[in-house]
Amino acid sequence: MGLFRALQQKEEYSERALALTGSVIELIAAHYTVWQYRYQIIIRLNKDINKELEWVDEITLDNPKNYQIWGYRQSLLKHLNMRDIHRDIPIIDVMIEDDPKNYHVWSYRKWCVQWCDDWSNELPFVDKCLEKDVYNNSAWCHRYFTVCHSEKLSEQVFDYEVEYTMGKISLAPHNESSWNYLVGLFEKADKSLIPLEIFAQRFIKMEGPSDAHEISLWAFEVLTRIYKEKGETAQVIENYELLRDKYDVMRANYWDYQRKLLLSN
Repeated sequence: MGLFRALQQKEEYSERALALTGSVIELIAAHYTVWQYRYQIIIRLNKDINKELEWVDEITLDNPKNYQIWGYRQSLLKHLNMRDIHRDIPIIDVMIEDDPKNYHVWSYRKWCVQWCDDWSNELPFVDKCLEKDVYNNSAWCHRYFTVCHSEKLSEQVFDYEVEYTMGKISLAPHNESSWNYLVGLFEKADKSLIPLEIFAQRFIKMEGPSDAHEISLWAFEVLTRIYKEKGETAQVIENYELLRDKYDVMRANYWDYQRKLLLSN
């Protein structure tokens, strides 16, 4: 590390310095400064960016949760002005396959899609992810990012996505991610939640002493929002109290606040 610091302070941009950065990265891949120095060397020496990307691919596979690597990849692609998503999609797919909830990889995938302006791979990929794990919140977030990236959601896309999401909710009614996605679609399309009332009621069973385990909390929340939208204040107050005292005690203070807020209006 002493030699590395000395070369960096001298601002030496040489083959020797480049080789040294590679050695340091193999030992400490999270060292931000060495990545920055390596990039400066690559640019000053006018090295082949494609070969550098191939080298980074190998390092990436060994360090999937290293944030610096993904930033470095972005810098290289920007310098090269490479906007072909097919260059990076294979390694991204491998990384997500290995760790389906790796935040850094999903974030990089979003950047690649926007940088290349190529959305063609995203829904088929997310479909596969959700088939494997319907609870994968990262996949649901990426689906929303993909579907809702344009300013306006078309009726055709909205209808398809609502039907798709309802199917996934029917498989796992207690999945917060899919309910959030469903509500997000309605908010993006600026539509009323009221058409969801009958659907949400399917997952509310309130008979018997163990009913807290029978209801879908997220369906109950959506239903409460619908009652509020319809102006059924008494029912909303009752639901807030049930959420506070029984179904969502962890957020009791929040529901009590909502109750008091509604009563004060």
